[in-house]
Amino acid sequence: MNASDYLVDFLIRRHVTDAFGIPGGVILDFLYAMDRRKREITPHLNYHEQGAAFAACGYAQATGTLGVAYATRGPGIANMVTAIADAYCDSIPVLFITAHSPGPARPGMRVETDQELDLIPLLSGITKYAVRIDRAEDLYPMLEQACLEATSGRFGPVALDISTQVLSAEITPPQAPPSRPPLAEHAAEAASRYLASTLKNAARPVFLIGDGVNQSHTGPQVRALAEQAGIPVLSSRFSQDVMPDSAMSFGYIGSHAARYANFILSKADLIVALGNRMSFPADSPSYRPLLERTQTIRIDIDETELLREIPNSRSFSVSLCALLPRLQRMELAYEGRQDWLHVCQTLKSALWEQDTGFPISVIASILRMADPSAVVVCDVGNHEMWLSRAYAYARTPQRVLYSKSFGALGCALAKAIGAYYAAQRPVICFTGDQGLQMNVQELQFIAQHKLPVTIVLLNNASSGMIRSREAQRYGARFVHTTLDSGYGTPDFAALARAYGLDYLHLTEETVDRAACIFCGDQLPRFVELSIDEAVDIAPYLPRGNPLQALIPALPEDVYRQLNCL
Repeated sequence: MNASDYLVDFLIRRHVTDAFGIPGGVILDFLYAMDRRKREITPHLNYHEQGAAFAACGYAQATGTLGVAYATRGPGIANMVTAIADAYCDSIPVLFITAHSPGPARPGMRVETDQELDLIPLLSGITKYAVRIDRAEDLYPMLEQACLEATSGRFGPVALDISTQVLSAEITPPQAPPSRPPLAEHAAEAASRYLASTLKNAARPVFLIGDGVNQSHTGPQVRALAEQAGIPVLSSRFSQDVMPDSAMSFGYIGSHAARYANFILSKADLIVALGNRMSFPADSPSYRPLLERTQTIRIDIDETELLREIPNSRSFSVSLCALLPRLQRMELAYEGRQDWLHVCQTLKSALWEQDTGFPISVIASILRMADPSAVVVCDVGNHEMWLSRAYAYARTPQRVLYSKSFGALGCALAKAIGAYYAAQRPVICFTGDQGLQMNVQELQFIAQHKLPVTIVLLNNASSGMIRSREAQRYGARFVHTTLDSGYGTPDFAALARAYGLDYLHLTEETVDRAACIFCGDQLPRFVELSIDEAVDIAPYLPRGNPLQALIPALPEDVYRQLNCL
């Protein structure tokens, strides 16, 4: 069997339906092998390798299954590095494939063949597995190992740099694939027993969930467990889509939280962190008092995450897939359930509409008008904070994809492409005027293939998040973040028309009349919402403030009343 045909067959057997890349001389055998099987796996031509890599990330994020991106040697794969790092930091299972000319790499030689790059040292720190394949007999075991690494344990990216000689070779692959590592049954048993016994002595417990719940596909189990045991659920900003319509869902915490969520966390006496890294600054005056007076149980599949020191905590490295079925079979109970739920509901009700002015109100309207099954993709910047608050306020069920830990500005447009092919549902892509320009060429892909992607540009004509930092440190002296300090934007209406996209300029007054854009026919569209550069993100938690004391401050009497619950 030809090695390239085998590689394609391997991906098809693992239910990969789409791959993203740009052709190059060394990768053509692989590309043509996909083209021969294009009814089963479709290679997609992006317009920049970074766009292709982010599309593969979006594909994998939308479904939790393996994404695939390919590029030619040297500059091609180097252009993918930002997206590979994003996949690594956000635990996204993507296989990145490139190729090189035949012959061994000689250490220390800067340029042996034009465009060649010693790829493995470059990628070893941002992948779970990265190898160079120079022998045909190594393709099968290394390919199997790469996909095993990508989709087991804590997910992440892997990379194969394959010789063109191998891609065109005839191979006879063995039959037995490597087995997945067994689940640690004893760890799940110990964690479940400890959690149940600790819960009995708690009066105000919370589940604090993270994106590990989405990645392990255990959202329905977490919801069932929380509703069965009457335990309020708080989330990270990136996992608030796990159970947004549940009565046990009480918002997302953090420095730009829904206020009621931070209030509830500040009153907890037991935190059960499920797939949440608890990566906030534990030594800060905002969080340290809470952690010192509160018991914490940490559940994470990656034991290295548990090296982060959290006072008064007990940690278990265990899969949620192994733990949750055990917890569901146990009788989880705690004293004062009704009193604690009343406190949580009072806080949520009192602060429900806090911080929901423009532009959050408009974004919430867009989410309510949109197809409930749509996938929402968000870029990095002030608009992601606005979207997070709007999503909580709208109480809609859409899945939301972010660049989380790595914060890769410019990722959203390409991720929207991959998300569509994975989910086969409409996509709403929220982006900013700066992020859009980083991978604007992917508008060609969306327009050319008539994807049902609605691009919502939140245009504040500035680099808003950094402008805010500059304002805090330097007052009104801005550098490269505003139109009068070196930053610039194009005519986005003309840009949309240049790519053949329908364009709509949205305002706070016209949003309700735009329902047909978001719930009508499934055409690609470009929607622009203008926002004054002075509109900042709110609320936020200043360094040193108590966890629940976000800015702008509540009226003193309201704050005092809620803080005493």
